Amino acid sequence: MTPADRSQKSGYRYRHFGGFRLLLAMLVMFQHFAADLAPLPFARAFAPYPVGNVAVLVFFALSGFVITEAIDCIYRGRAGAFLGNRLLRIVPHFLLAVALSMLAHEIFRATGGARLWRSQPSFPANAFTPANVALNFIGITPFADRSIDYNFLDITWAVRVEMAFYLVMAGCITIGRRLPGNNGFTIAATVASLLLVPLFVFAVYGRGVRMMEFLPYFAFGAGLYFATIGRRAGRLTVALTVPAMLWQCLLQPSLDPVAGMPAPSLAGQVIILGLLLGVLSLLAISDITRWRDTDRVLGGLTYPLYLYHEDVLVLLLTFTVGYSYAVFVTGILLSLLVAMAFTSLVDPIVTRYRDKVRGGALRPGKPARYALIQH
Repeated sequence: MTPADRSQKSGYRYRHFGGFRLLLAMLVMFQHFAADLAPLPFARAFAPYPVGNVAVLVFFALSGFVITEAIDCIYRGRAGAFLGNRLLRIVPHFLLAVALSMLAHEIFRATGGARLWRSQPSFPANAFTPANVALNFIGITPFADRSIDYNFLDITWAVRVEMAFYLVMAGCITIGRRLPGNNGFTIAATVASLLLVPLFVFAVYGRGVRMMEFLPYFAFGAGLYFATIGRRAGRLTVALTVPAMLWQCLLQPSLDPVAGMPAPSLAGQVIILGLLLGVLSLLAISDITRWRDTDRVLGGLTYPLYLYHEDVLVLLLTFTVGYSYAVFVTGILLSLLVAMAFTSLVDPIVTRYRDKVRGGALRPGKPARYALIQH
């Protein structure tokens, strides 16, 4: 059975997640630029509302949905193809963004930059040791951060969490294909989720691997997918993960207090999370047919914008003094332009190989059977 046959039999349909993904990336960028480029009154006004941190949590939920859908529709029994596609999407932009961040840091050091972040005047002298440089280039590997002295691209942590999720899902694909019946992957993923619950509890209490505290978000997305195709277990999963997410927010706020800034608002965080998850859920069940190609293009900018905006931030902090709304707006516009430029440069090359792994190419203007995970 070809990947196209799998897609048709499973009833896959395009969902308008592209613009929503880009919105989430822009919220991350907004939080970073508000904190480190905007004037102090603006930074203080938005400090209690960690829109970017919450957006990353919703990214995890969205990933749970689209990854589960991708496996259910295309990658059943194809763990190698699944991981290969994910690496092709993630690694090229990541390596380029890390290299650019190192260059930006070196420019900062060579020009005697005044301040790197609002709360951090510079970076440690051992950042450019060969070991630390090499570890940064493999920073998306789970647990790599334990050996890194300085992260040139601080937002790598979220990509590292995603990679851990992909590895778990690849394991479920491998185990699922050995189980009888057509629901092997579903059974394997369900068992894996149950086995990881104790690790989630320990992580929330600060006694385990921290990335495990994000388990409910991925599970919510996976449950939402199964709910959209009529599975009762999917609706049950969604119902169980909502209180788990609220509990995680209560005990582990997504943003630590910053010196001189108002404390994060737990109520604000929960409200933002609820609104964004609500939009995700509505898009998951909506059957929108217009602007499909535009939505796909917007979604394609998401991952590059998420990575490269931090490179732009370091450069702006190097060549500007003080904080202003003009620099804040310039940073946003420049980040969008850089994301578009590197998307145009990198993606056409990578897409040719991704099409081979997927077993088919995206065709403009037609239902995108394989336009699953672009973030």
